[in-house]
Amino acid sequence: MKQDNAVRSPQKEYLPDETIIDLYWDRNEKAIEETDRKYGKYLFTVAYNIVYDNMDCEECLNDTYLNTWNSIPPKRPTVFQAFLTRIMRNAAVDKFRAKSAAKRVPSELMVSLDELEDCIANDLSVEEEIEVRELARALNTYLHSLSEREQFIFVCRYYYADKIASIAKMLKISEPTVFRTLSDMRNGLREHLEREGISYE
Repeated sequence: MKQDNAVRSPQKEYLPDETIIDLYWDRNEKAIEETDRKYGKYLFTVAYNIVYDNMDCEECLNDTYLNTWNSIPPKRPTVFQAFLTRIMRNAAVDKFRAKSAAKRVPSELMVSLDELEDCIANDLSVEEEIEVRELARALNTYLHSLSEREQFIFVCRYYYADKIASIAKMLKISEPTVFRTLSDMRNGLREHLEREGISYE
């Protein structure tokens, strides 16, 4: 029997994503329960990589389920896990920013974003200096030029804020290999942005 892409234990069976989405569509509260059973631990990890606090993660998880409930319908996600991940990441980033407004909160997210400061200037507002759509287009174009493994490493590090060790373990490669790959991609991104006329200095 074909299984969904969620990480699962052999002892557990989960509803197919389409069935869970149908529950949301029918306004059946079991939808949230089944979402939590299937993706709760994964979503918690996404949040923890950003906020590094269990209580904050729980709040983000609740916000994610509420926002999902309010979004379906009218939206009907094509890839449910990606849909949930986007909502969770936004909730976690919002939480992180709220706490950072009062004091600096150490986070793997800040470590990963700091590595990109040579590509995109961090002393200027992106909204003021660069059209968001142009930057997004340039980044997407660059990502599509990478190999599948490079894309995986880039997205894990700079979107999900995964640690170097975690990425190496997932791909079964050494940490120095991940470091070198990230360094090469940052250099490639810098050159690509230059060709696109997007200043990083």
